[in-house]
Amino acid sequence: MLNELTLVIPTYNRNDYLIKILESIPHNVNVVVGDNGGAVTKDIVDRYPSFSFLRPDKKLEMFENWNFCINNVKTKWFIIPSDDDLYYPDSFKKIDMALNSYPEANIIIFGHNVINEHDEVLSTWQSAGNNILTQPKGYEYFKYDVKARLPSIVFETETARSYGLFDETYVYTAADSLLIQKIMLYGKAVILTDVISAYRVWKDNITSRYTATKDWLSKIDRWQDEILQHVKVFYEKNDLKINISSIKDEVYASNLMQGIINKKAKSNRKDLYDFVKSVRFPWKAKFITKLRIVKALLIA
Repeated sequence: MLNELTLVIPTYNRNDYLIKILESIPHNVNVVVGDNGGAVTKDIVDRYPSFSFLRPDKKLEMFENWNFCINNVKTKWFIIPSDDDLYYPDSFKKIDMALNSYPEANIIIFGHNVINEHDEVLSTWQSAGNNILTQPKGYEYFKYDVKARLPSIVFETETARSYGLFDETYVYTAADSLLIQKIMLYGKAVILTDVISAYRVWKDNITSRYTATKDWLSKIDRWQDEILQHVKVFYEKNDLKINISSIKDEVYASNLMQGIINKKAKSNRKDLYDFVKSVRFPWKAKFITKLRIVKALLIA
């Protein structure tokens, strides 16, 4: 069923890495490259004649470009890796097997390696076992943190479109987690142990700098308010119980903790405390999480 899959690759001025990911994809796989900014050269286009290269009329913001690419998908399924991610020689065999085995899934999630700029593996995330989760078990699997990464997530195209794809009003964060959680709340999620991709992270990237800000945490609260409104309605309709405020604060607390770690690594004590004083404290998070926050501040 690989003919029913499209890899959607938004790119912006990273031709060297774009070539690396394209080299890791078999030429019989449908590929749509969204050339945001017009940096992809004719040599690259000519090198991959079976792949489609699209260029928006103007430079788009990140999630706008993602949606621009997805709106050109004509297949049942899509994956949307970054232009600096990678696949492995057996990745598409595993994806093909999954698509044939779970045609009714709304989302299929594989494991991934985290790599650095030198392609060295820093860590791995994969499910402890294969899981088929129906509503709302998929949401509960990732209710505190969506640990899966986009190069290893297969979306059913019409399902993703029915939820509006990626919310373009977000910047850098949350739009991907929001879409994934909506699909996993209402649909059928398949989570498989196979590691199929390498998700690249960069030292001192935008995310690591942005996490230690009040604006980042406000975006986290906004994301949680949006998804938890869906969760509240679904659970009440089905006579299920869930502690909404506890989940919201636990998610906030984990992001606050990461912000504290980043501030400690790059700023002085005053900047750290100014940051902490500027944001709210997640009183309804788990006791152990709150204890870790206090401990991190005491040994700053």
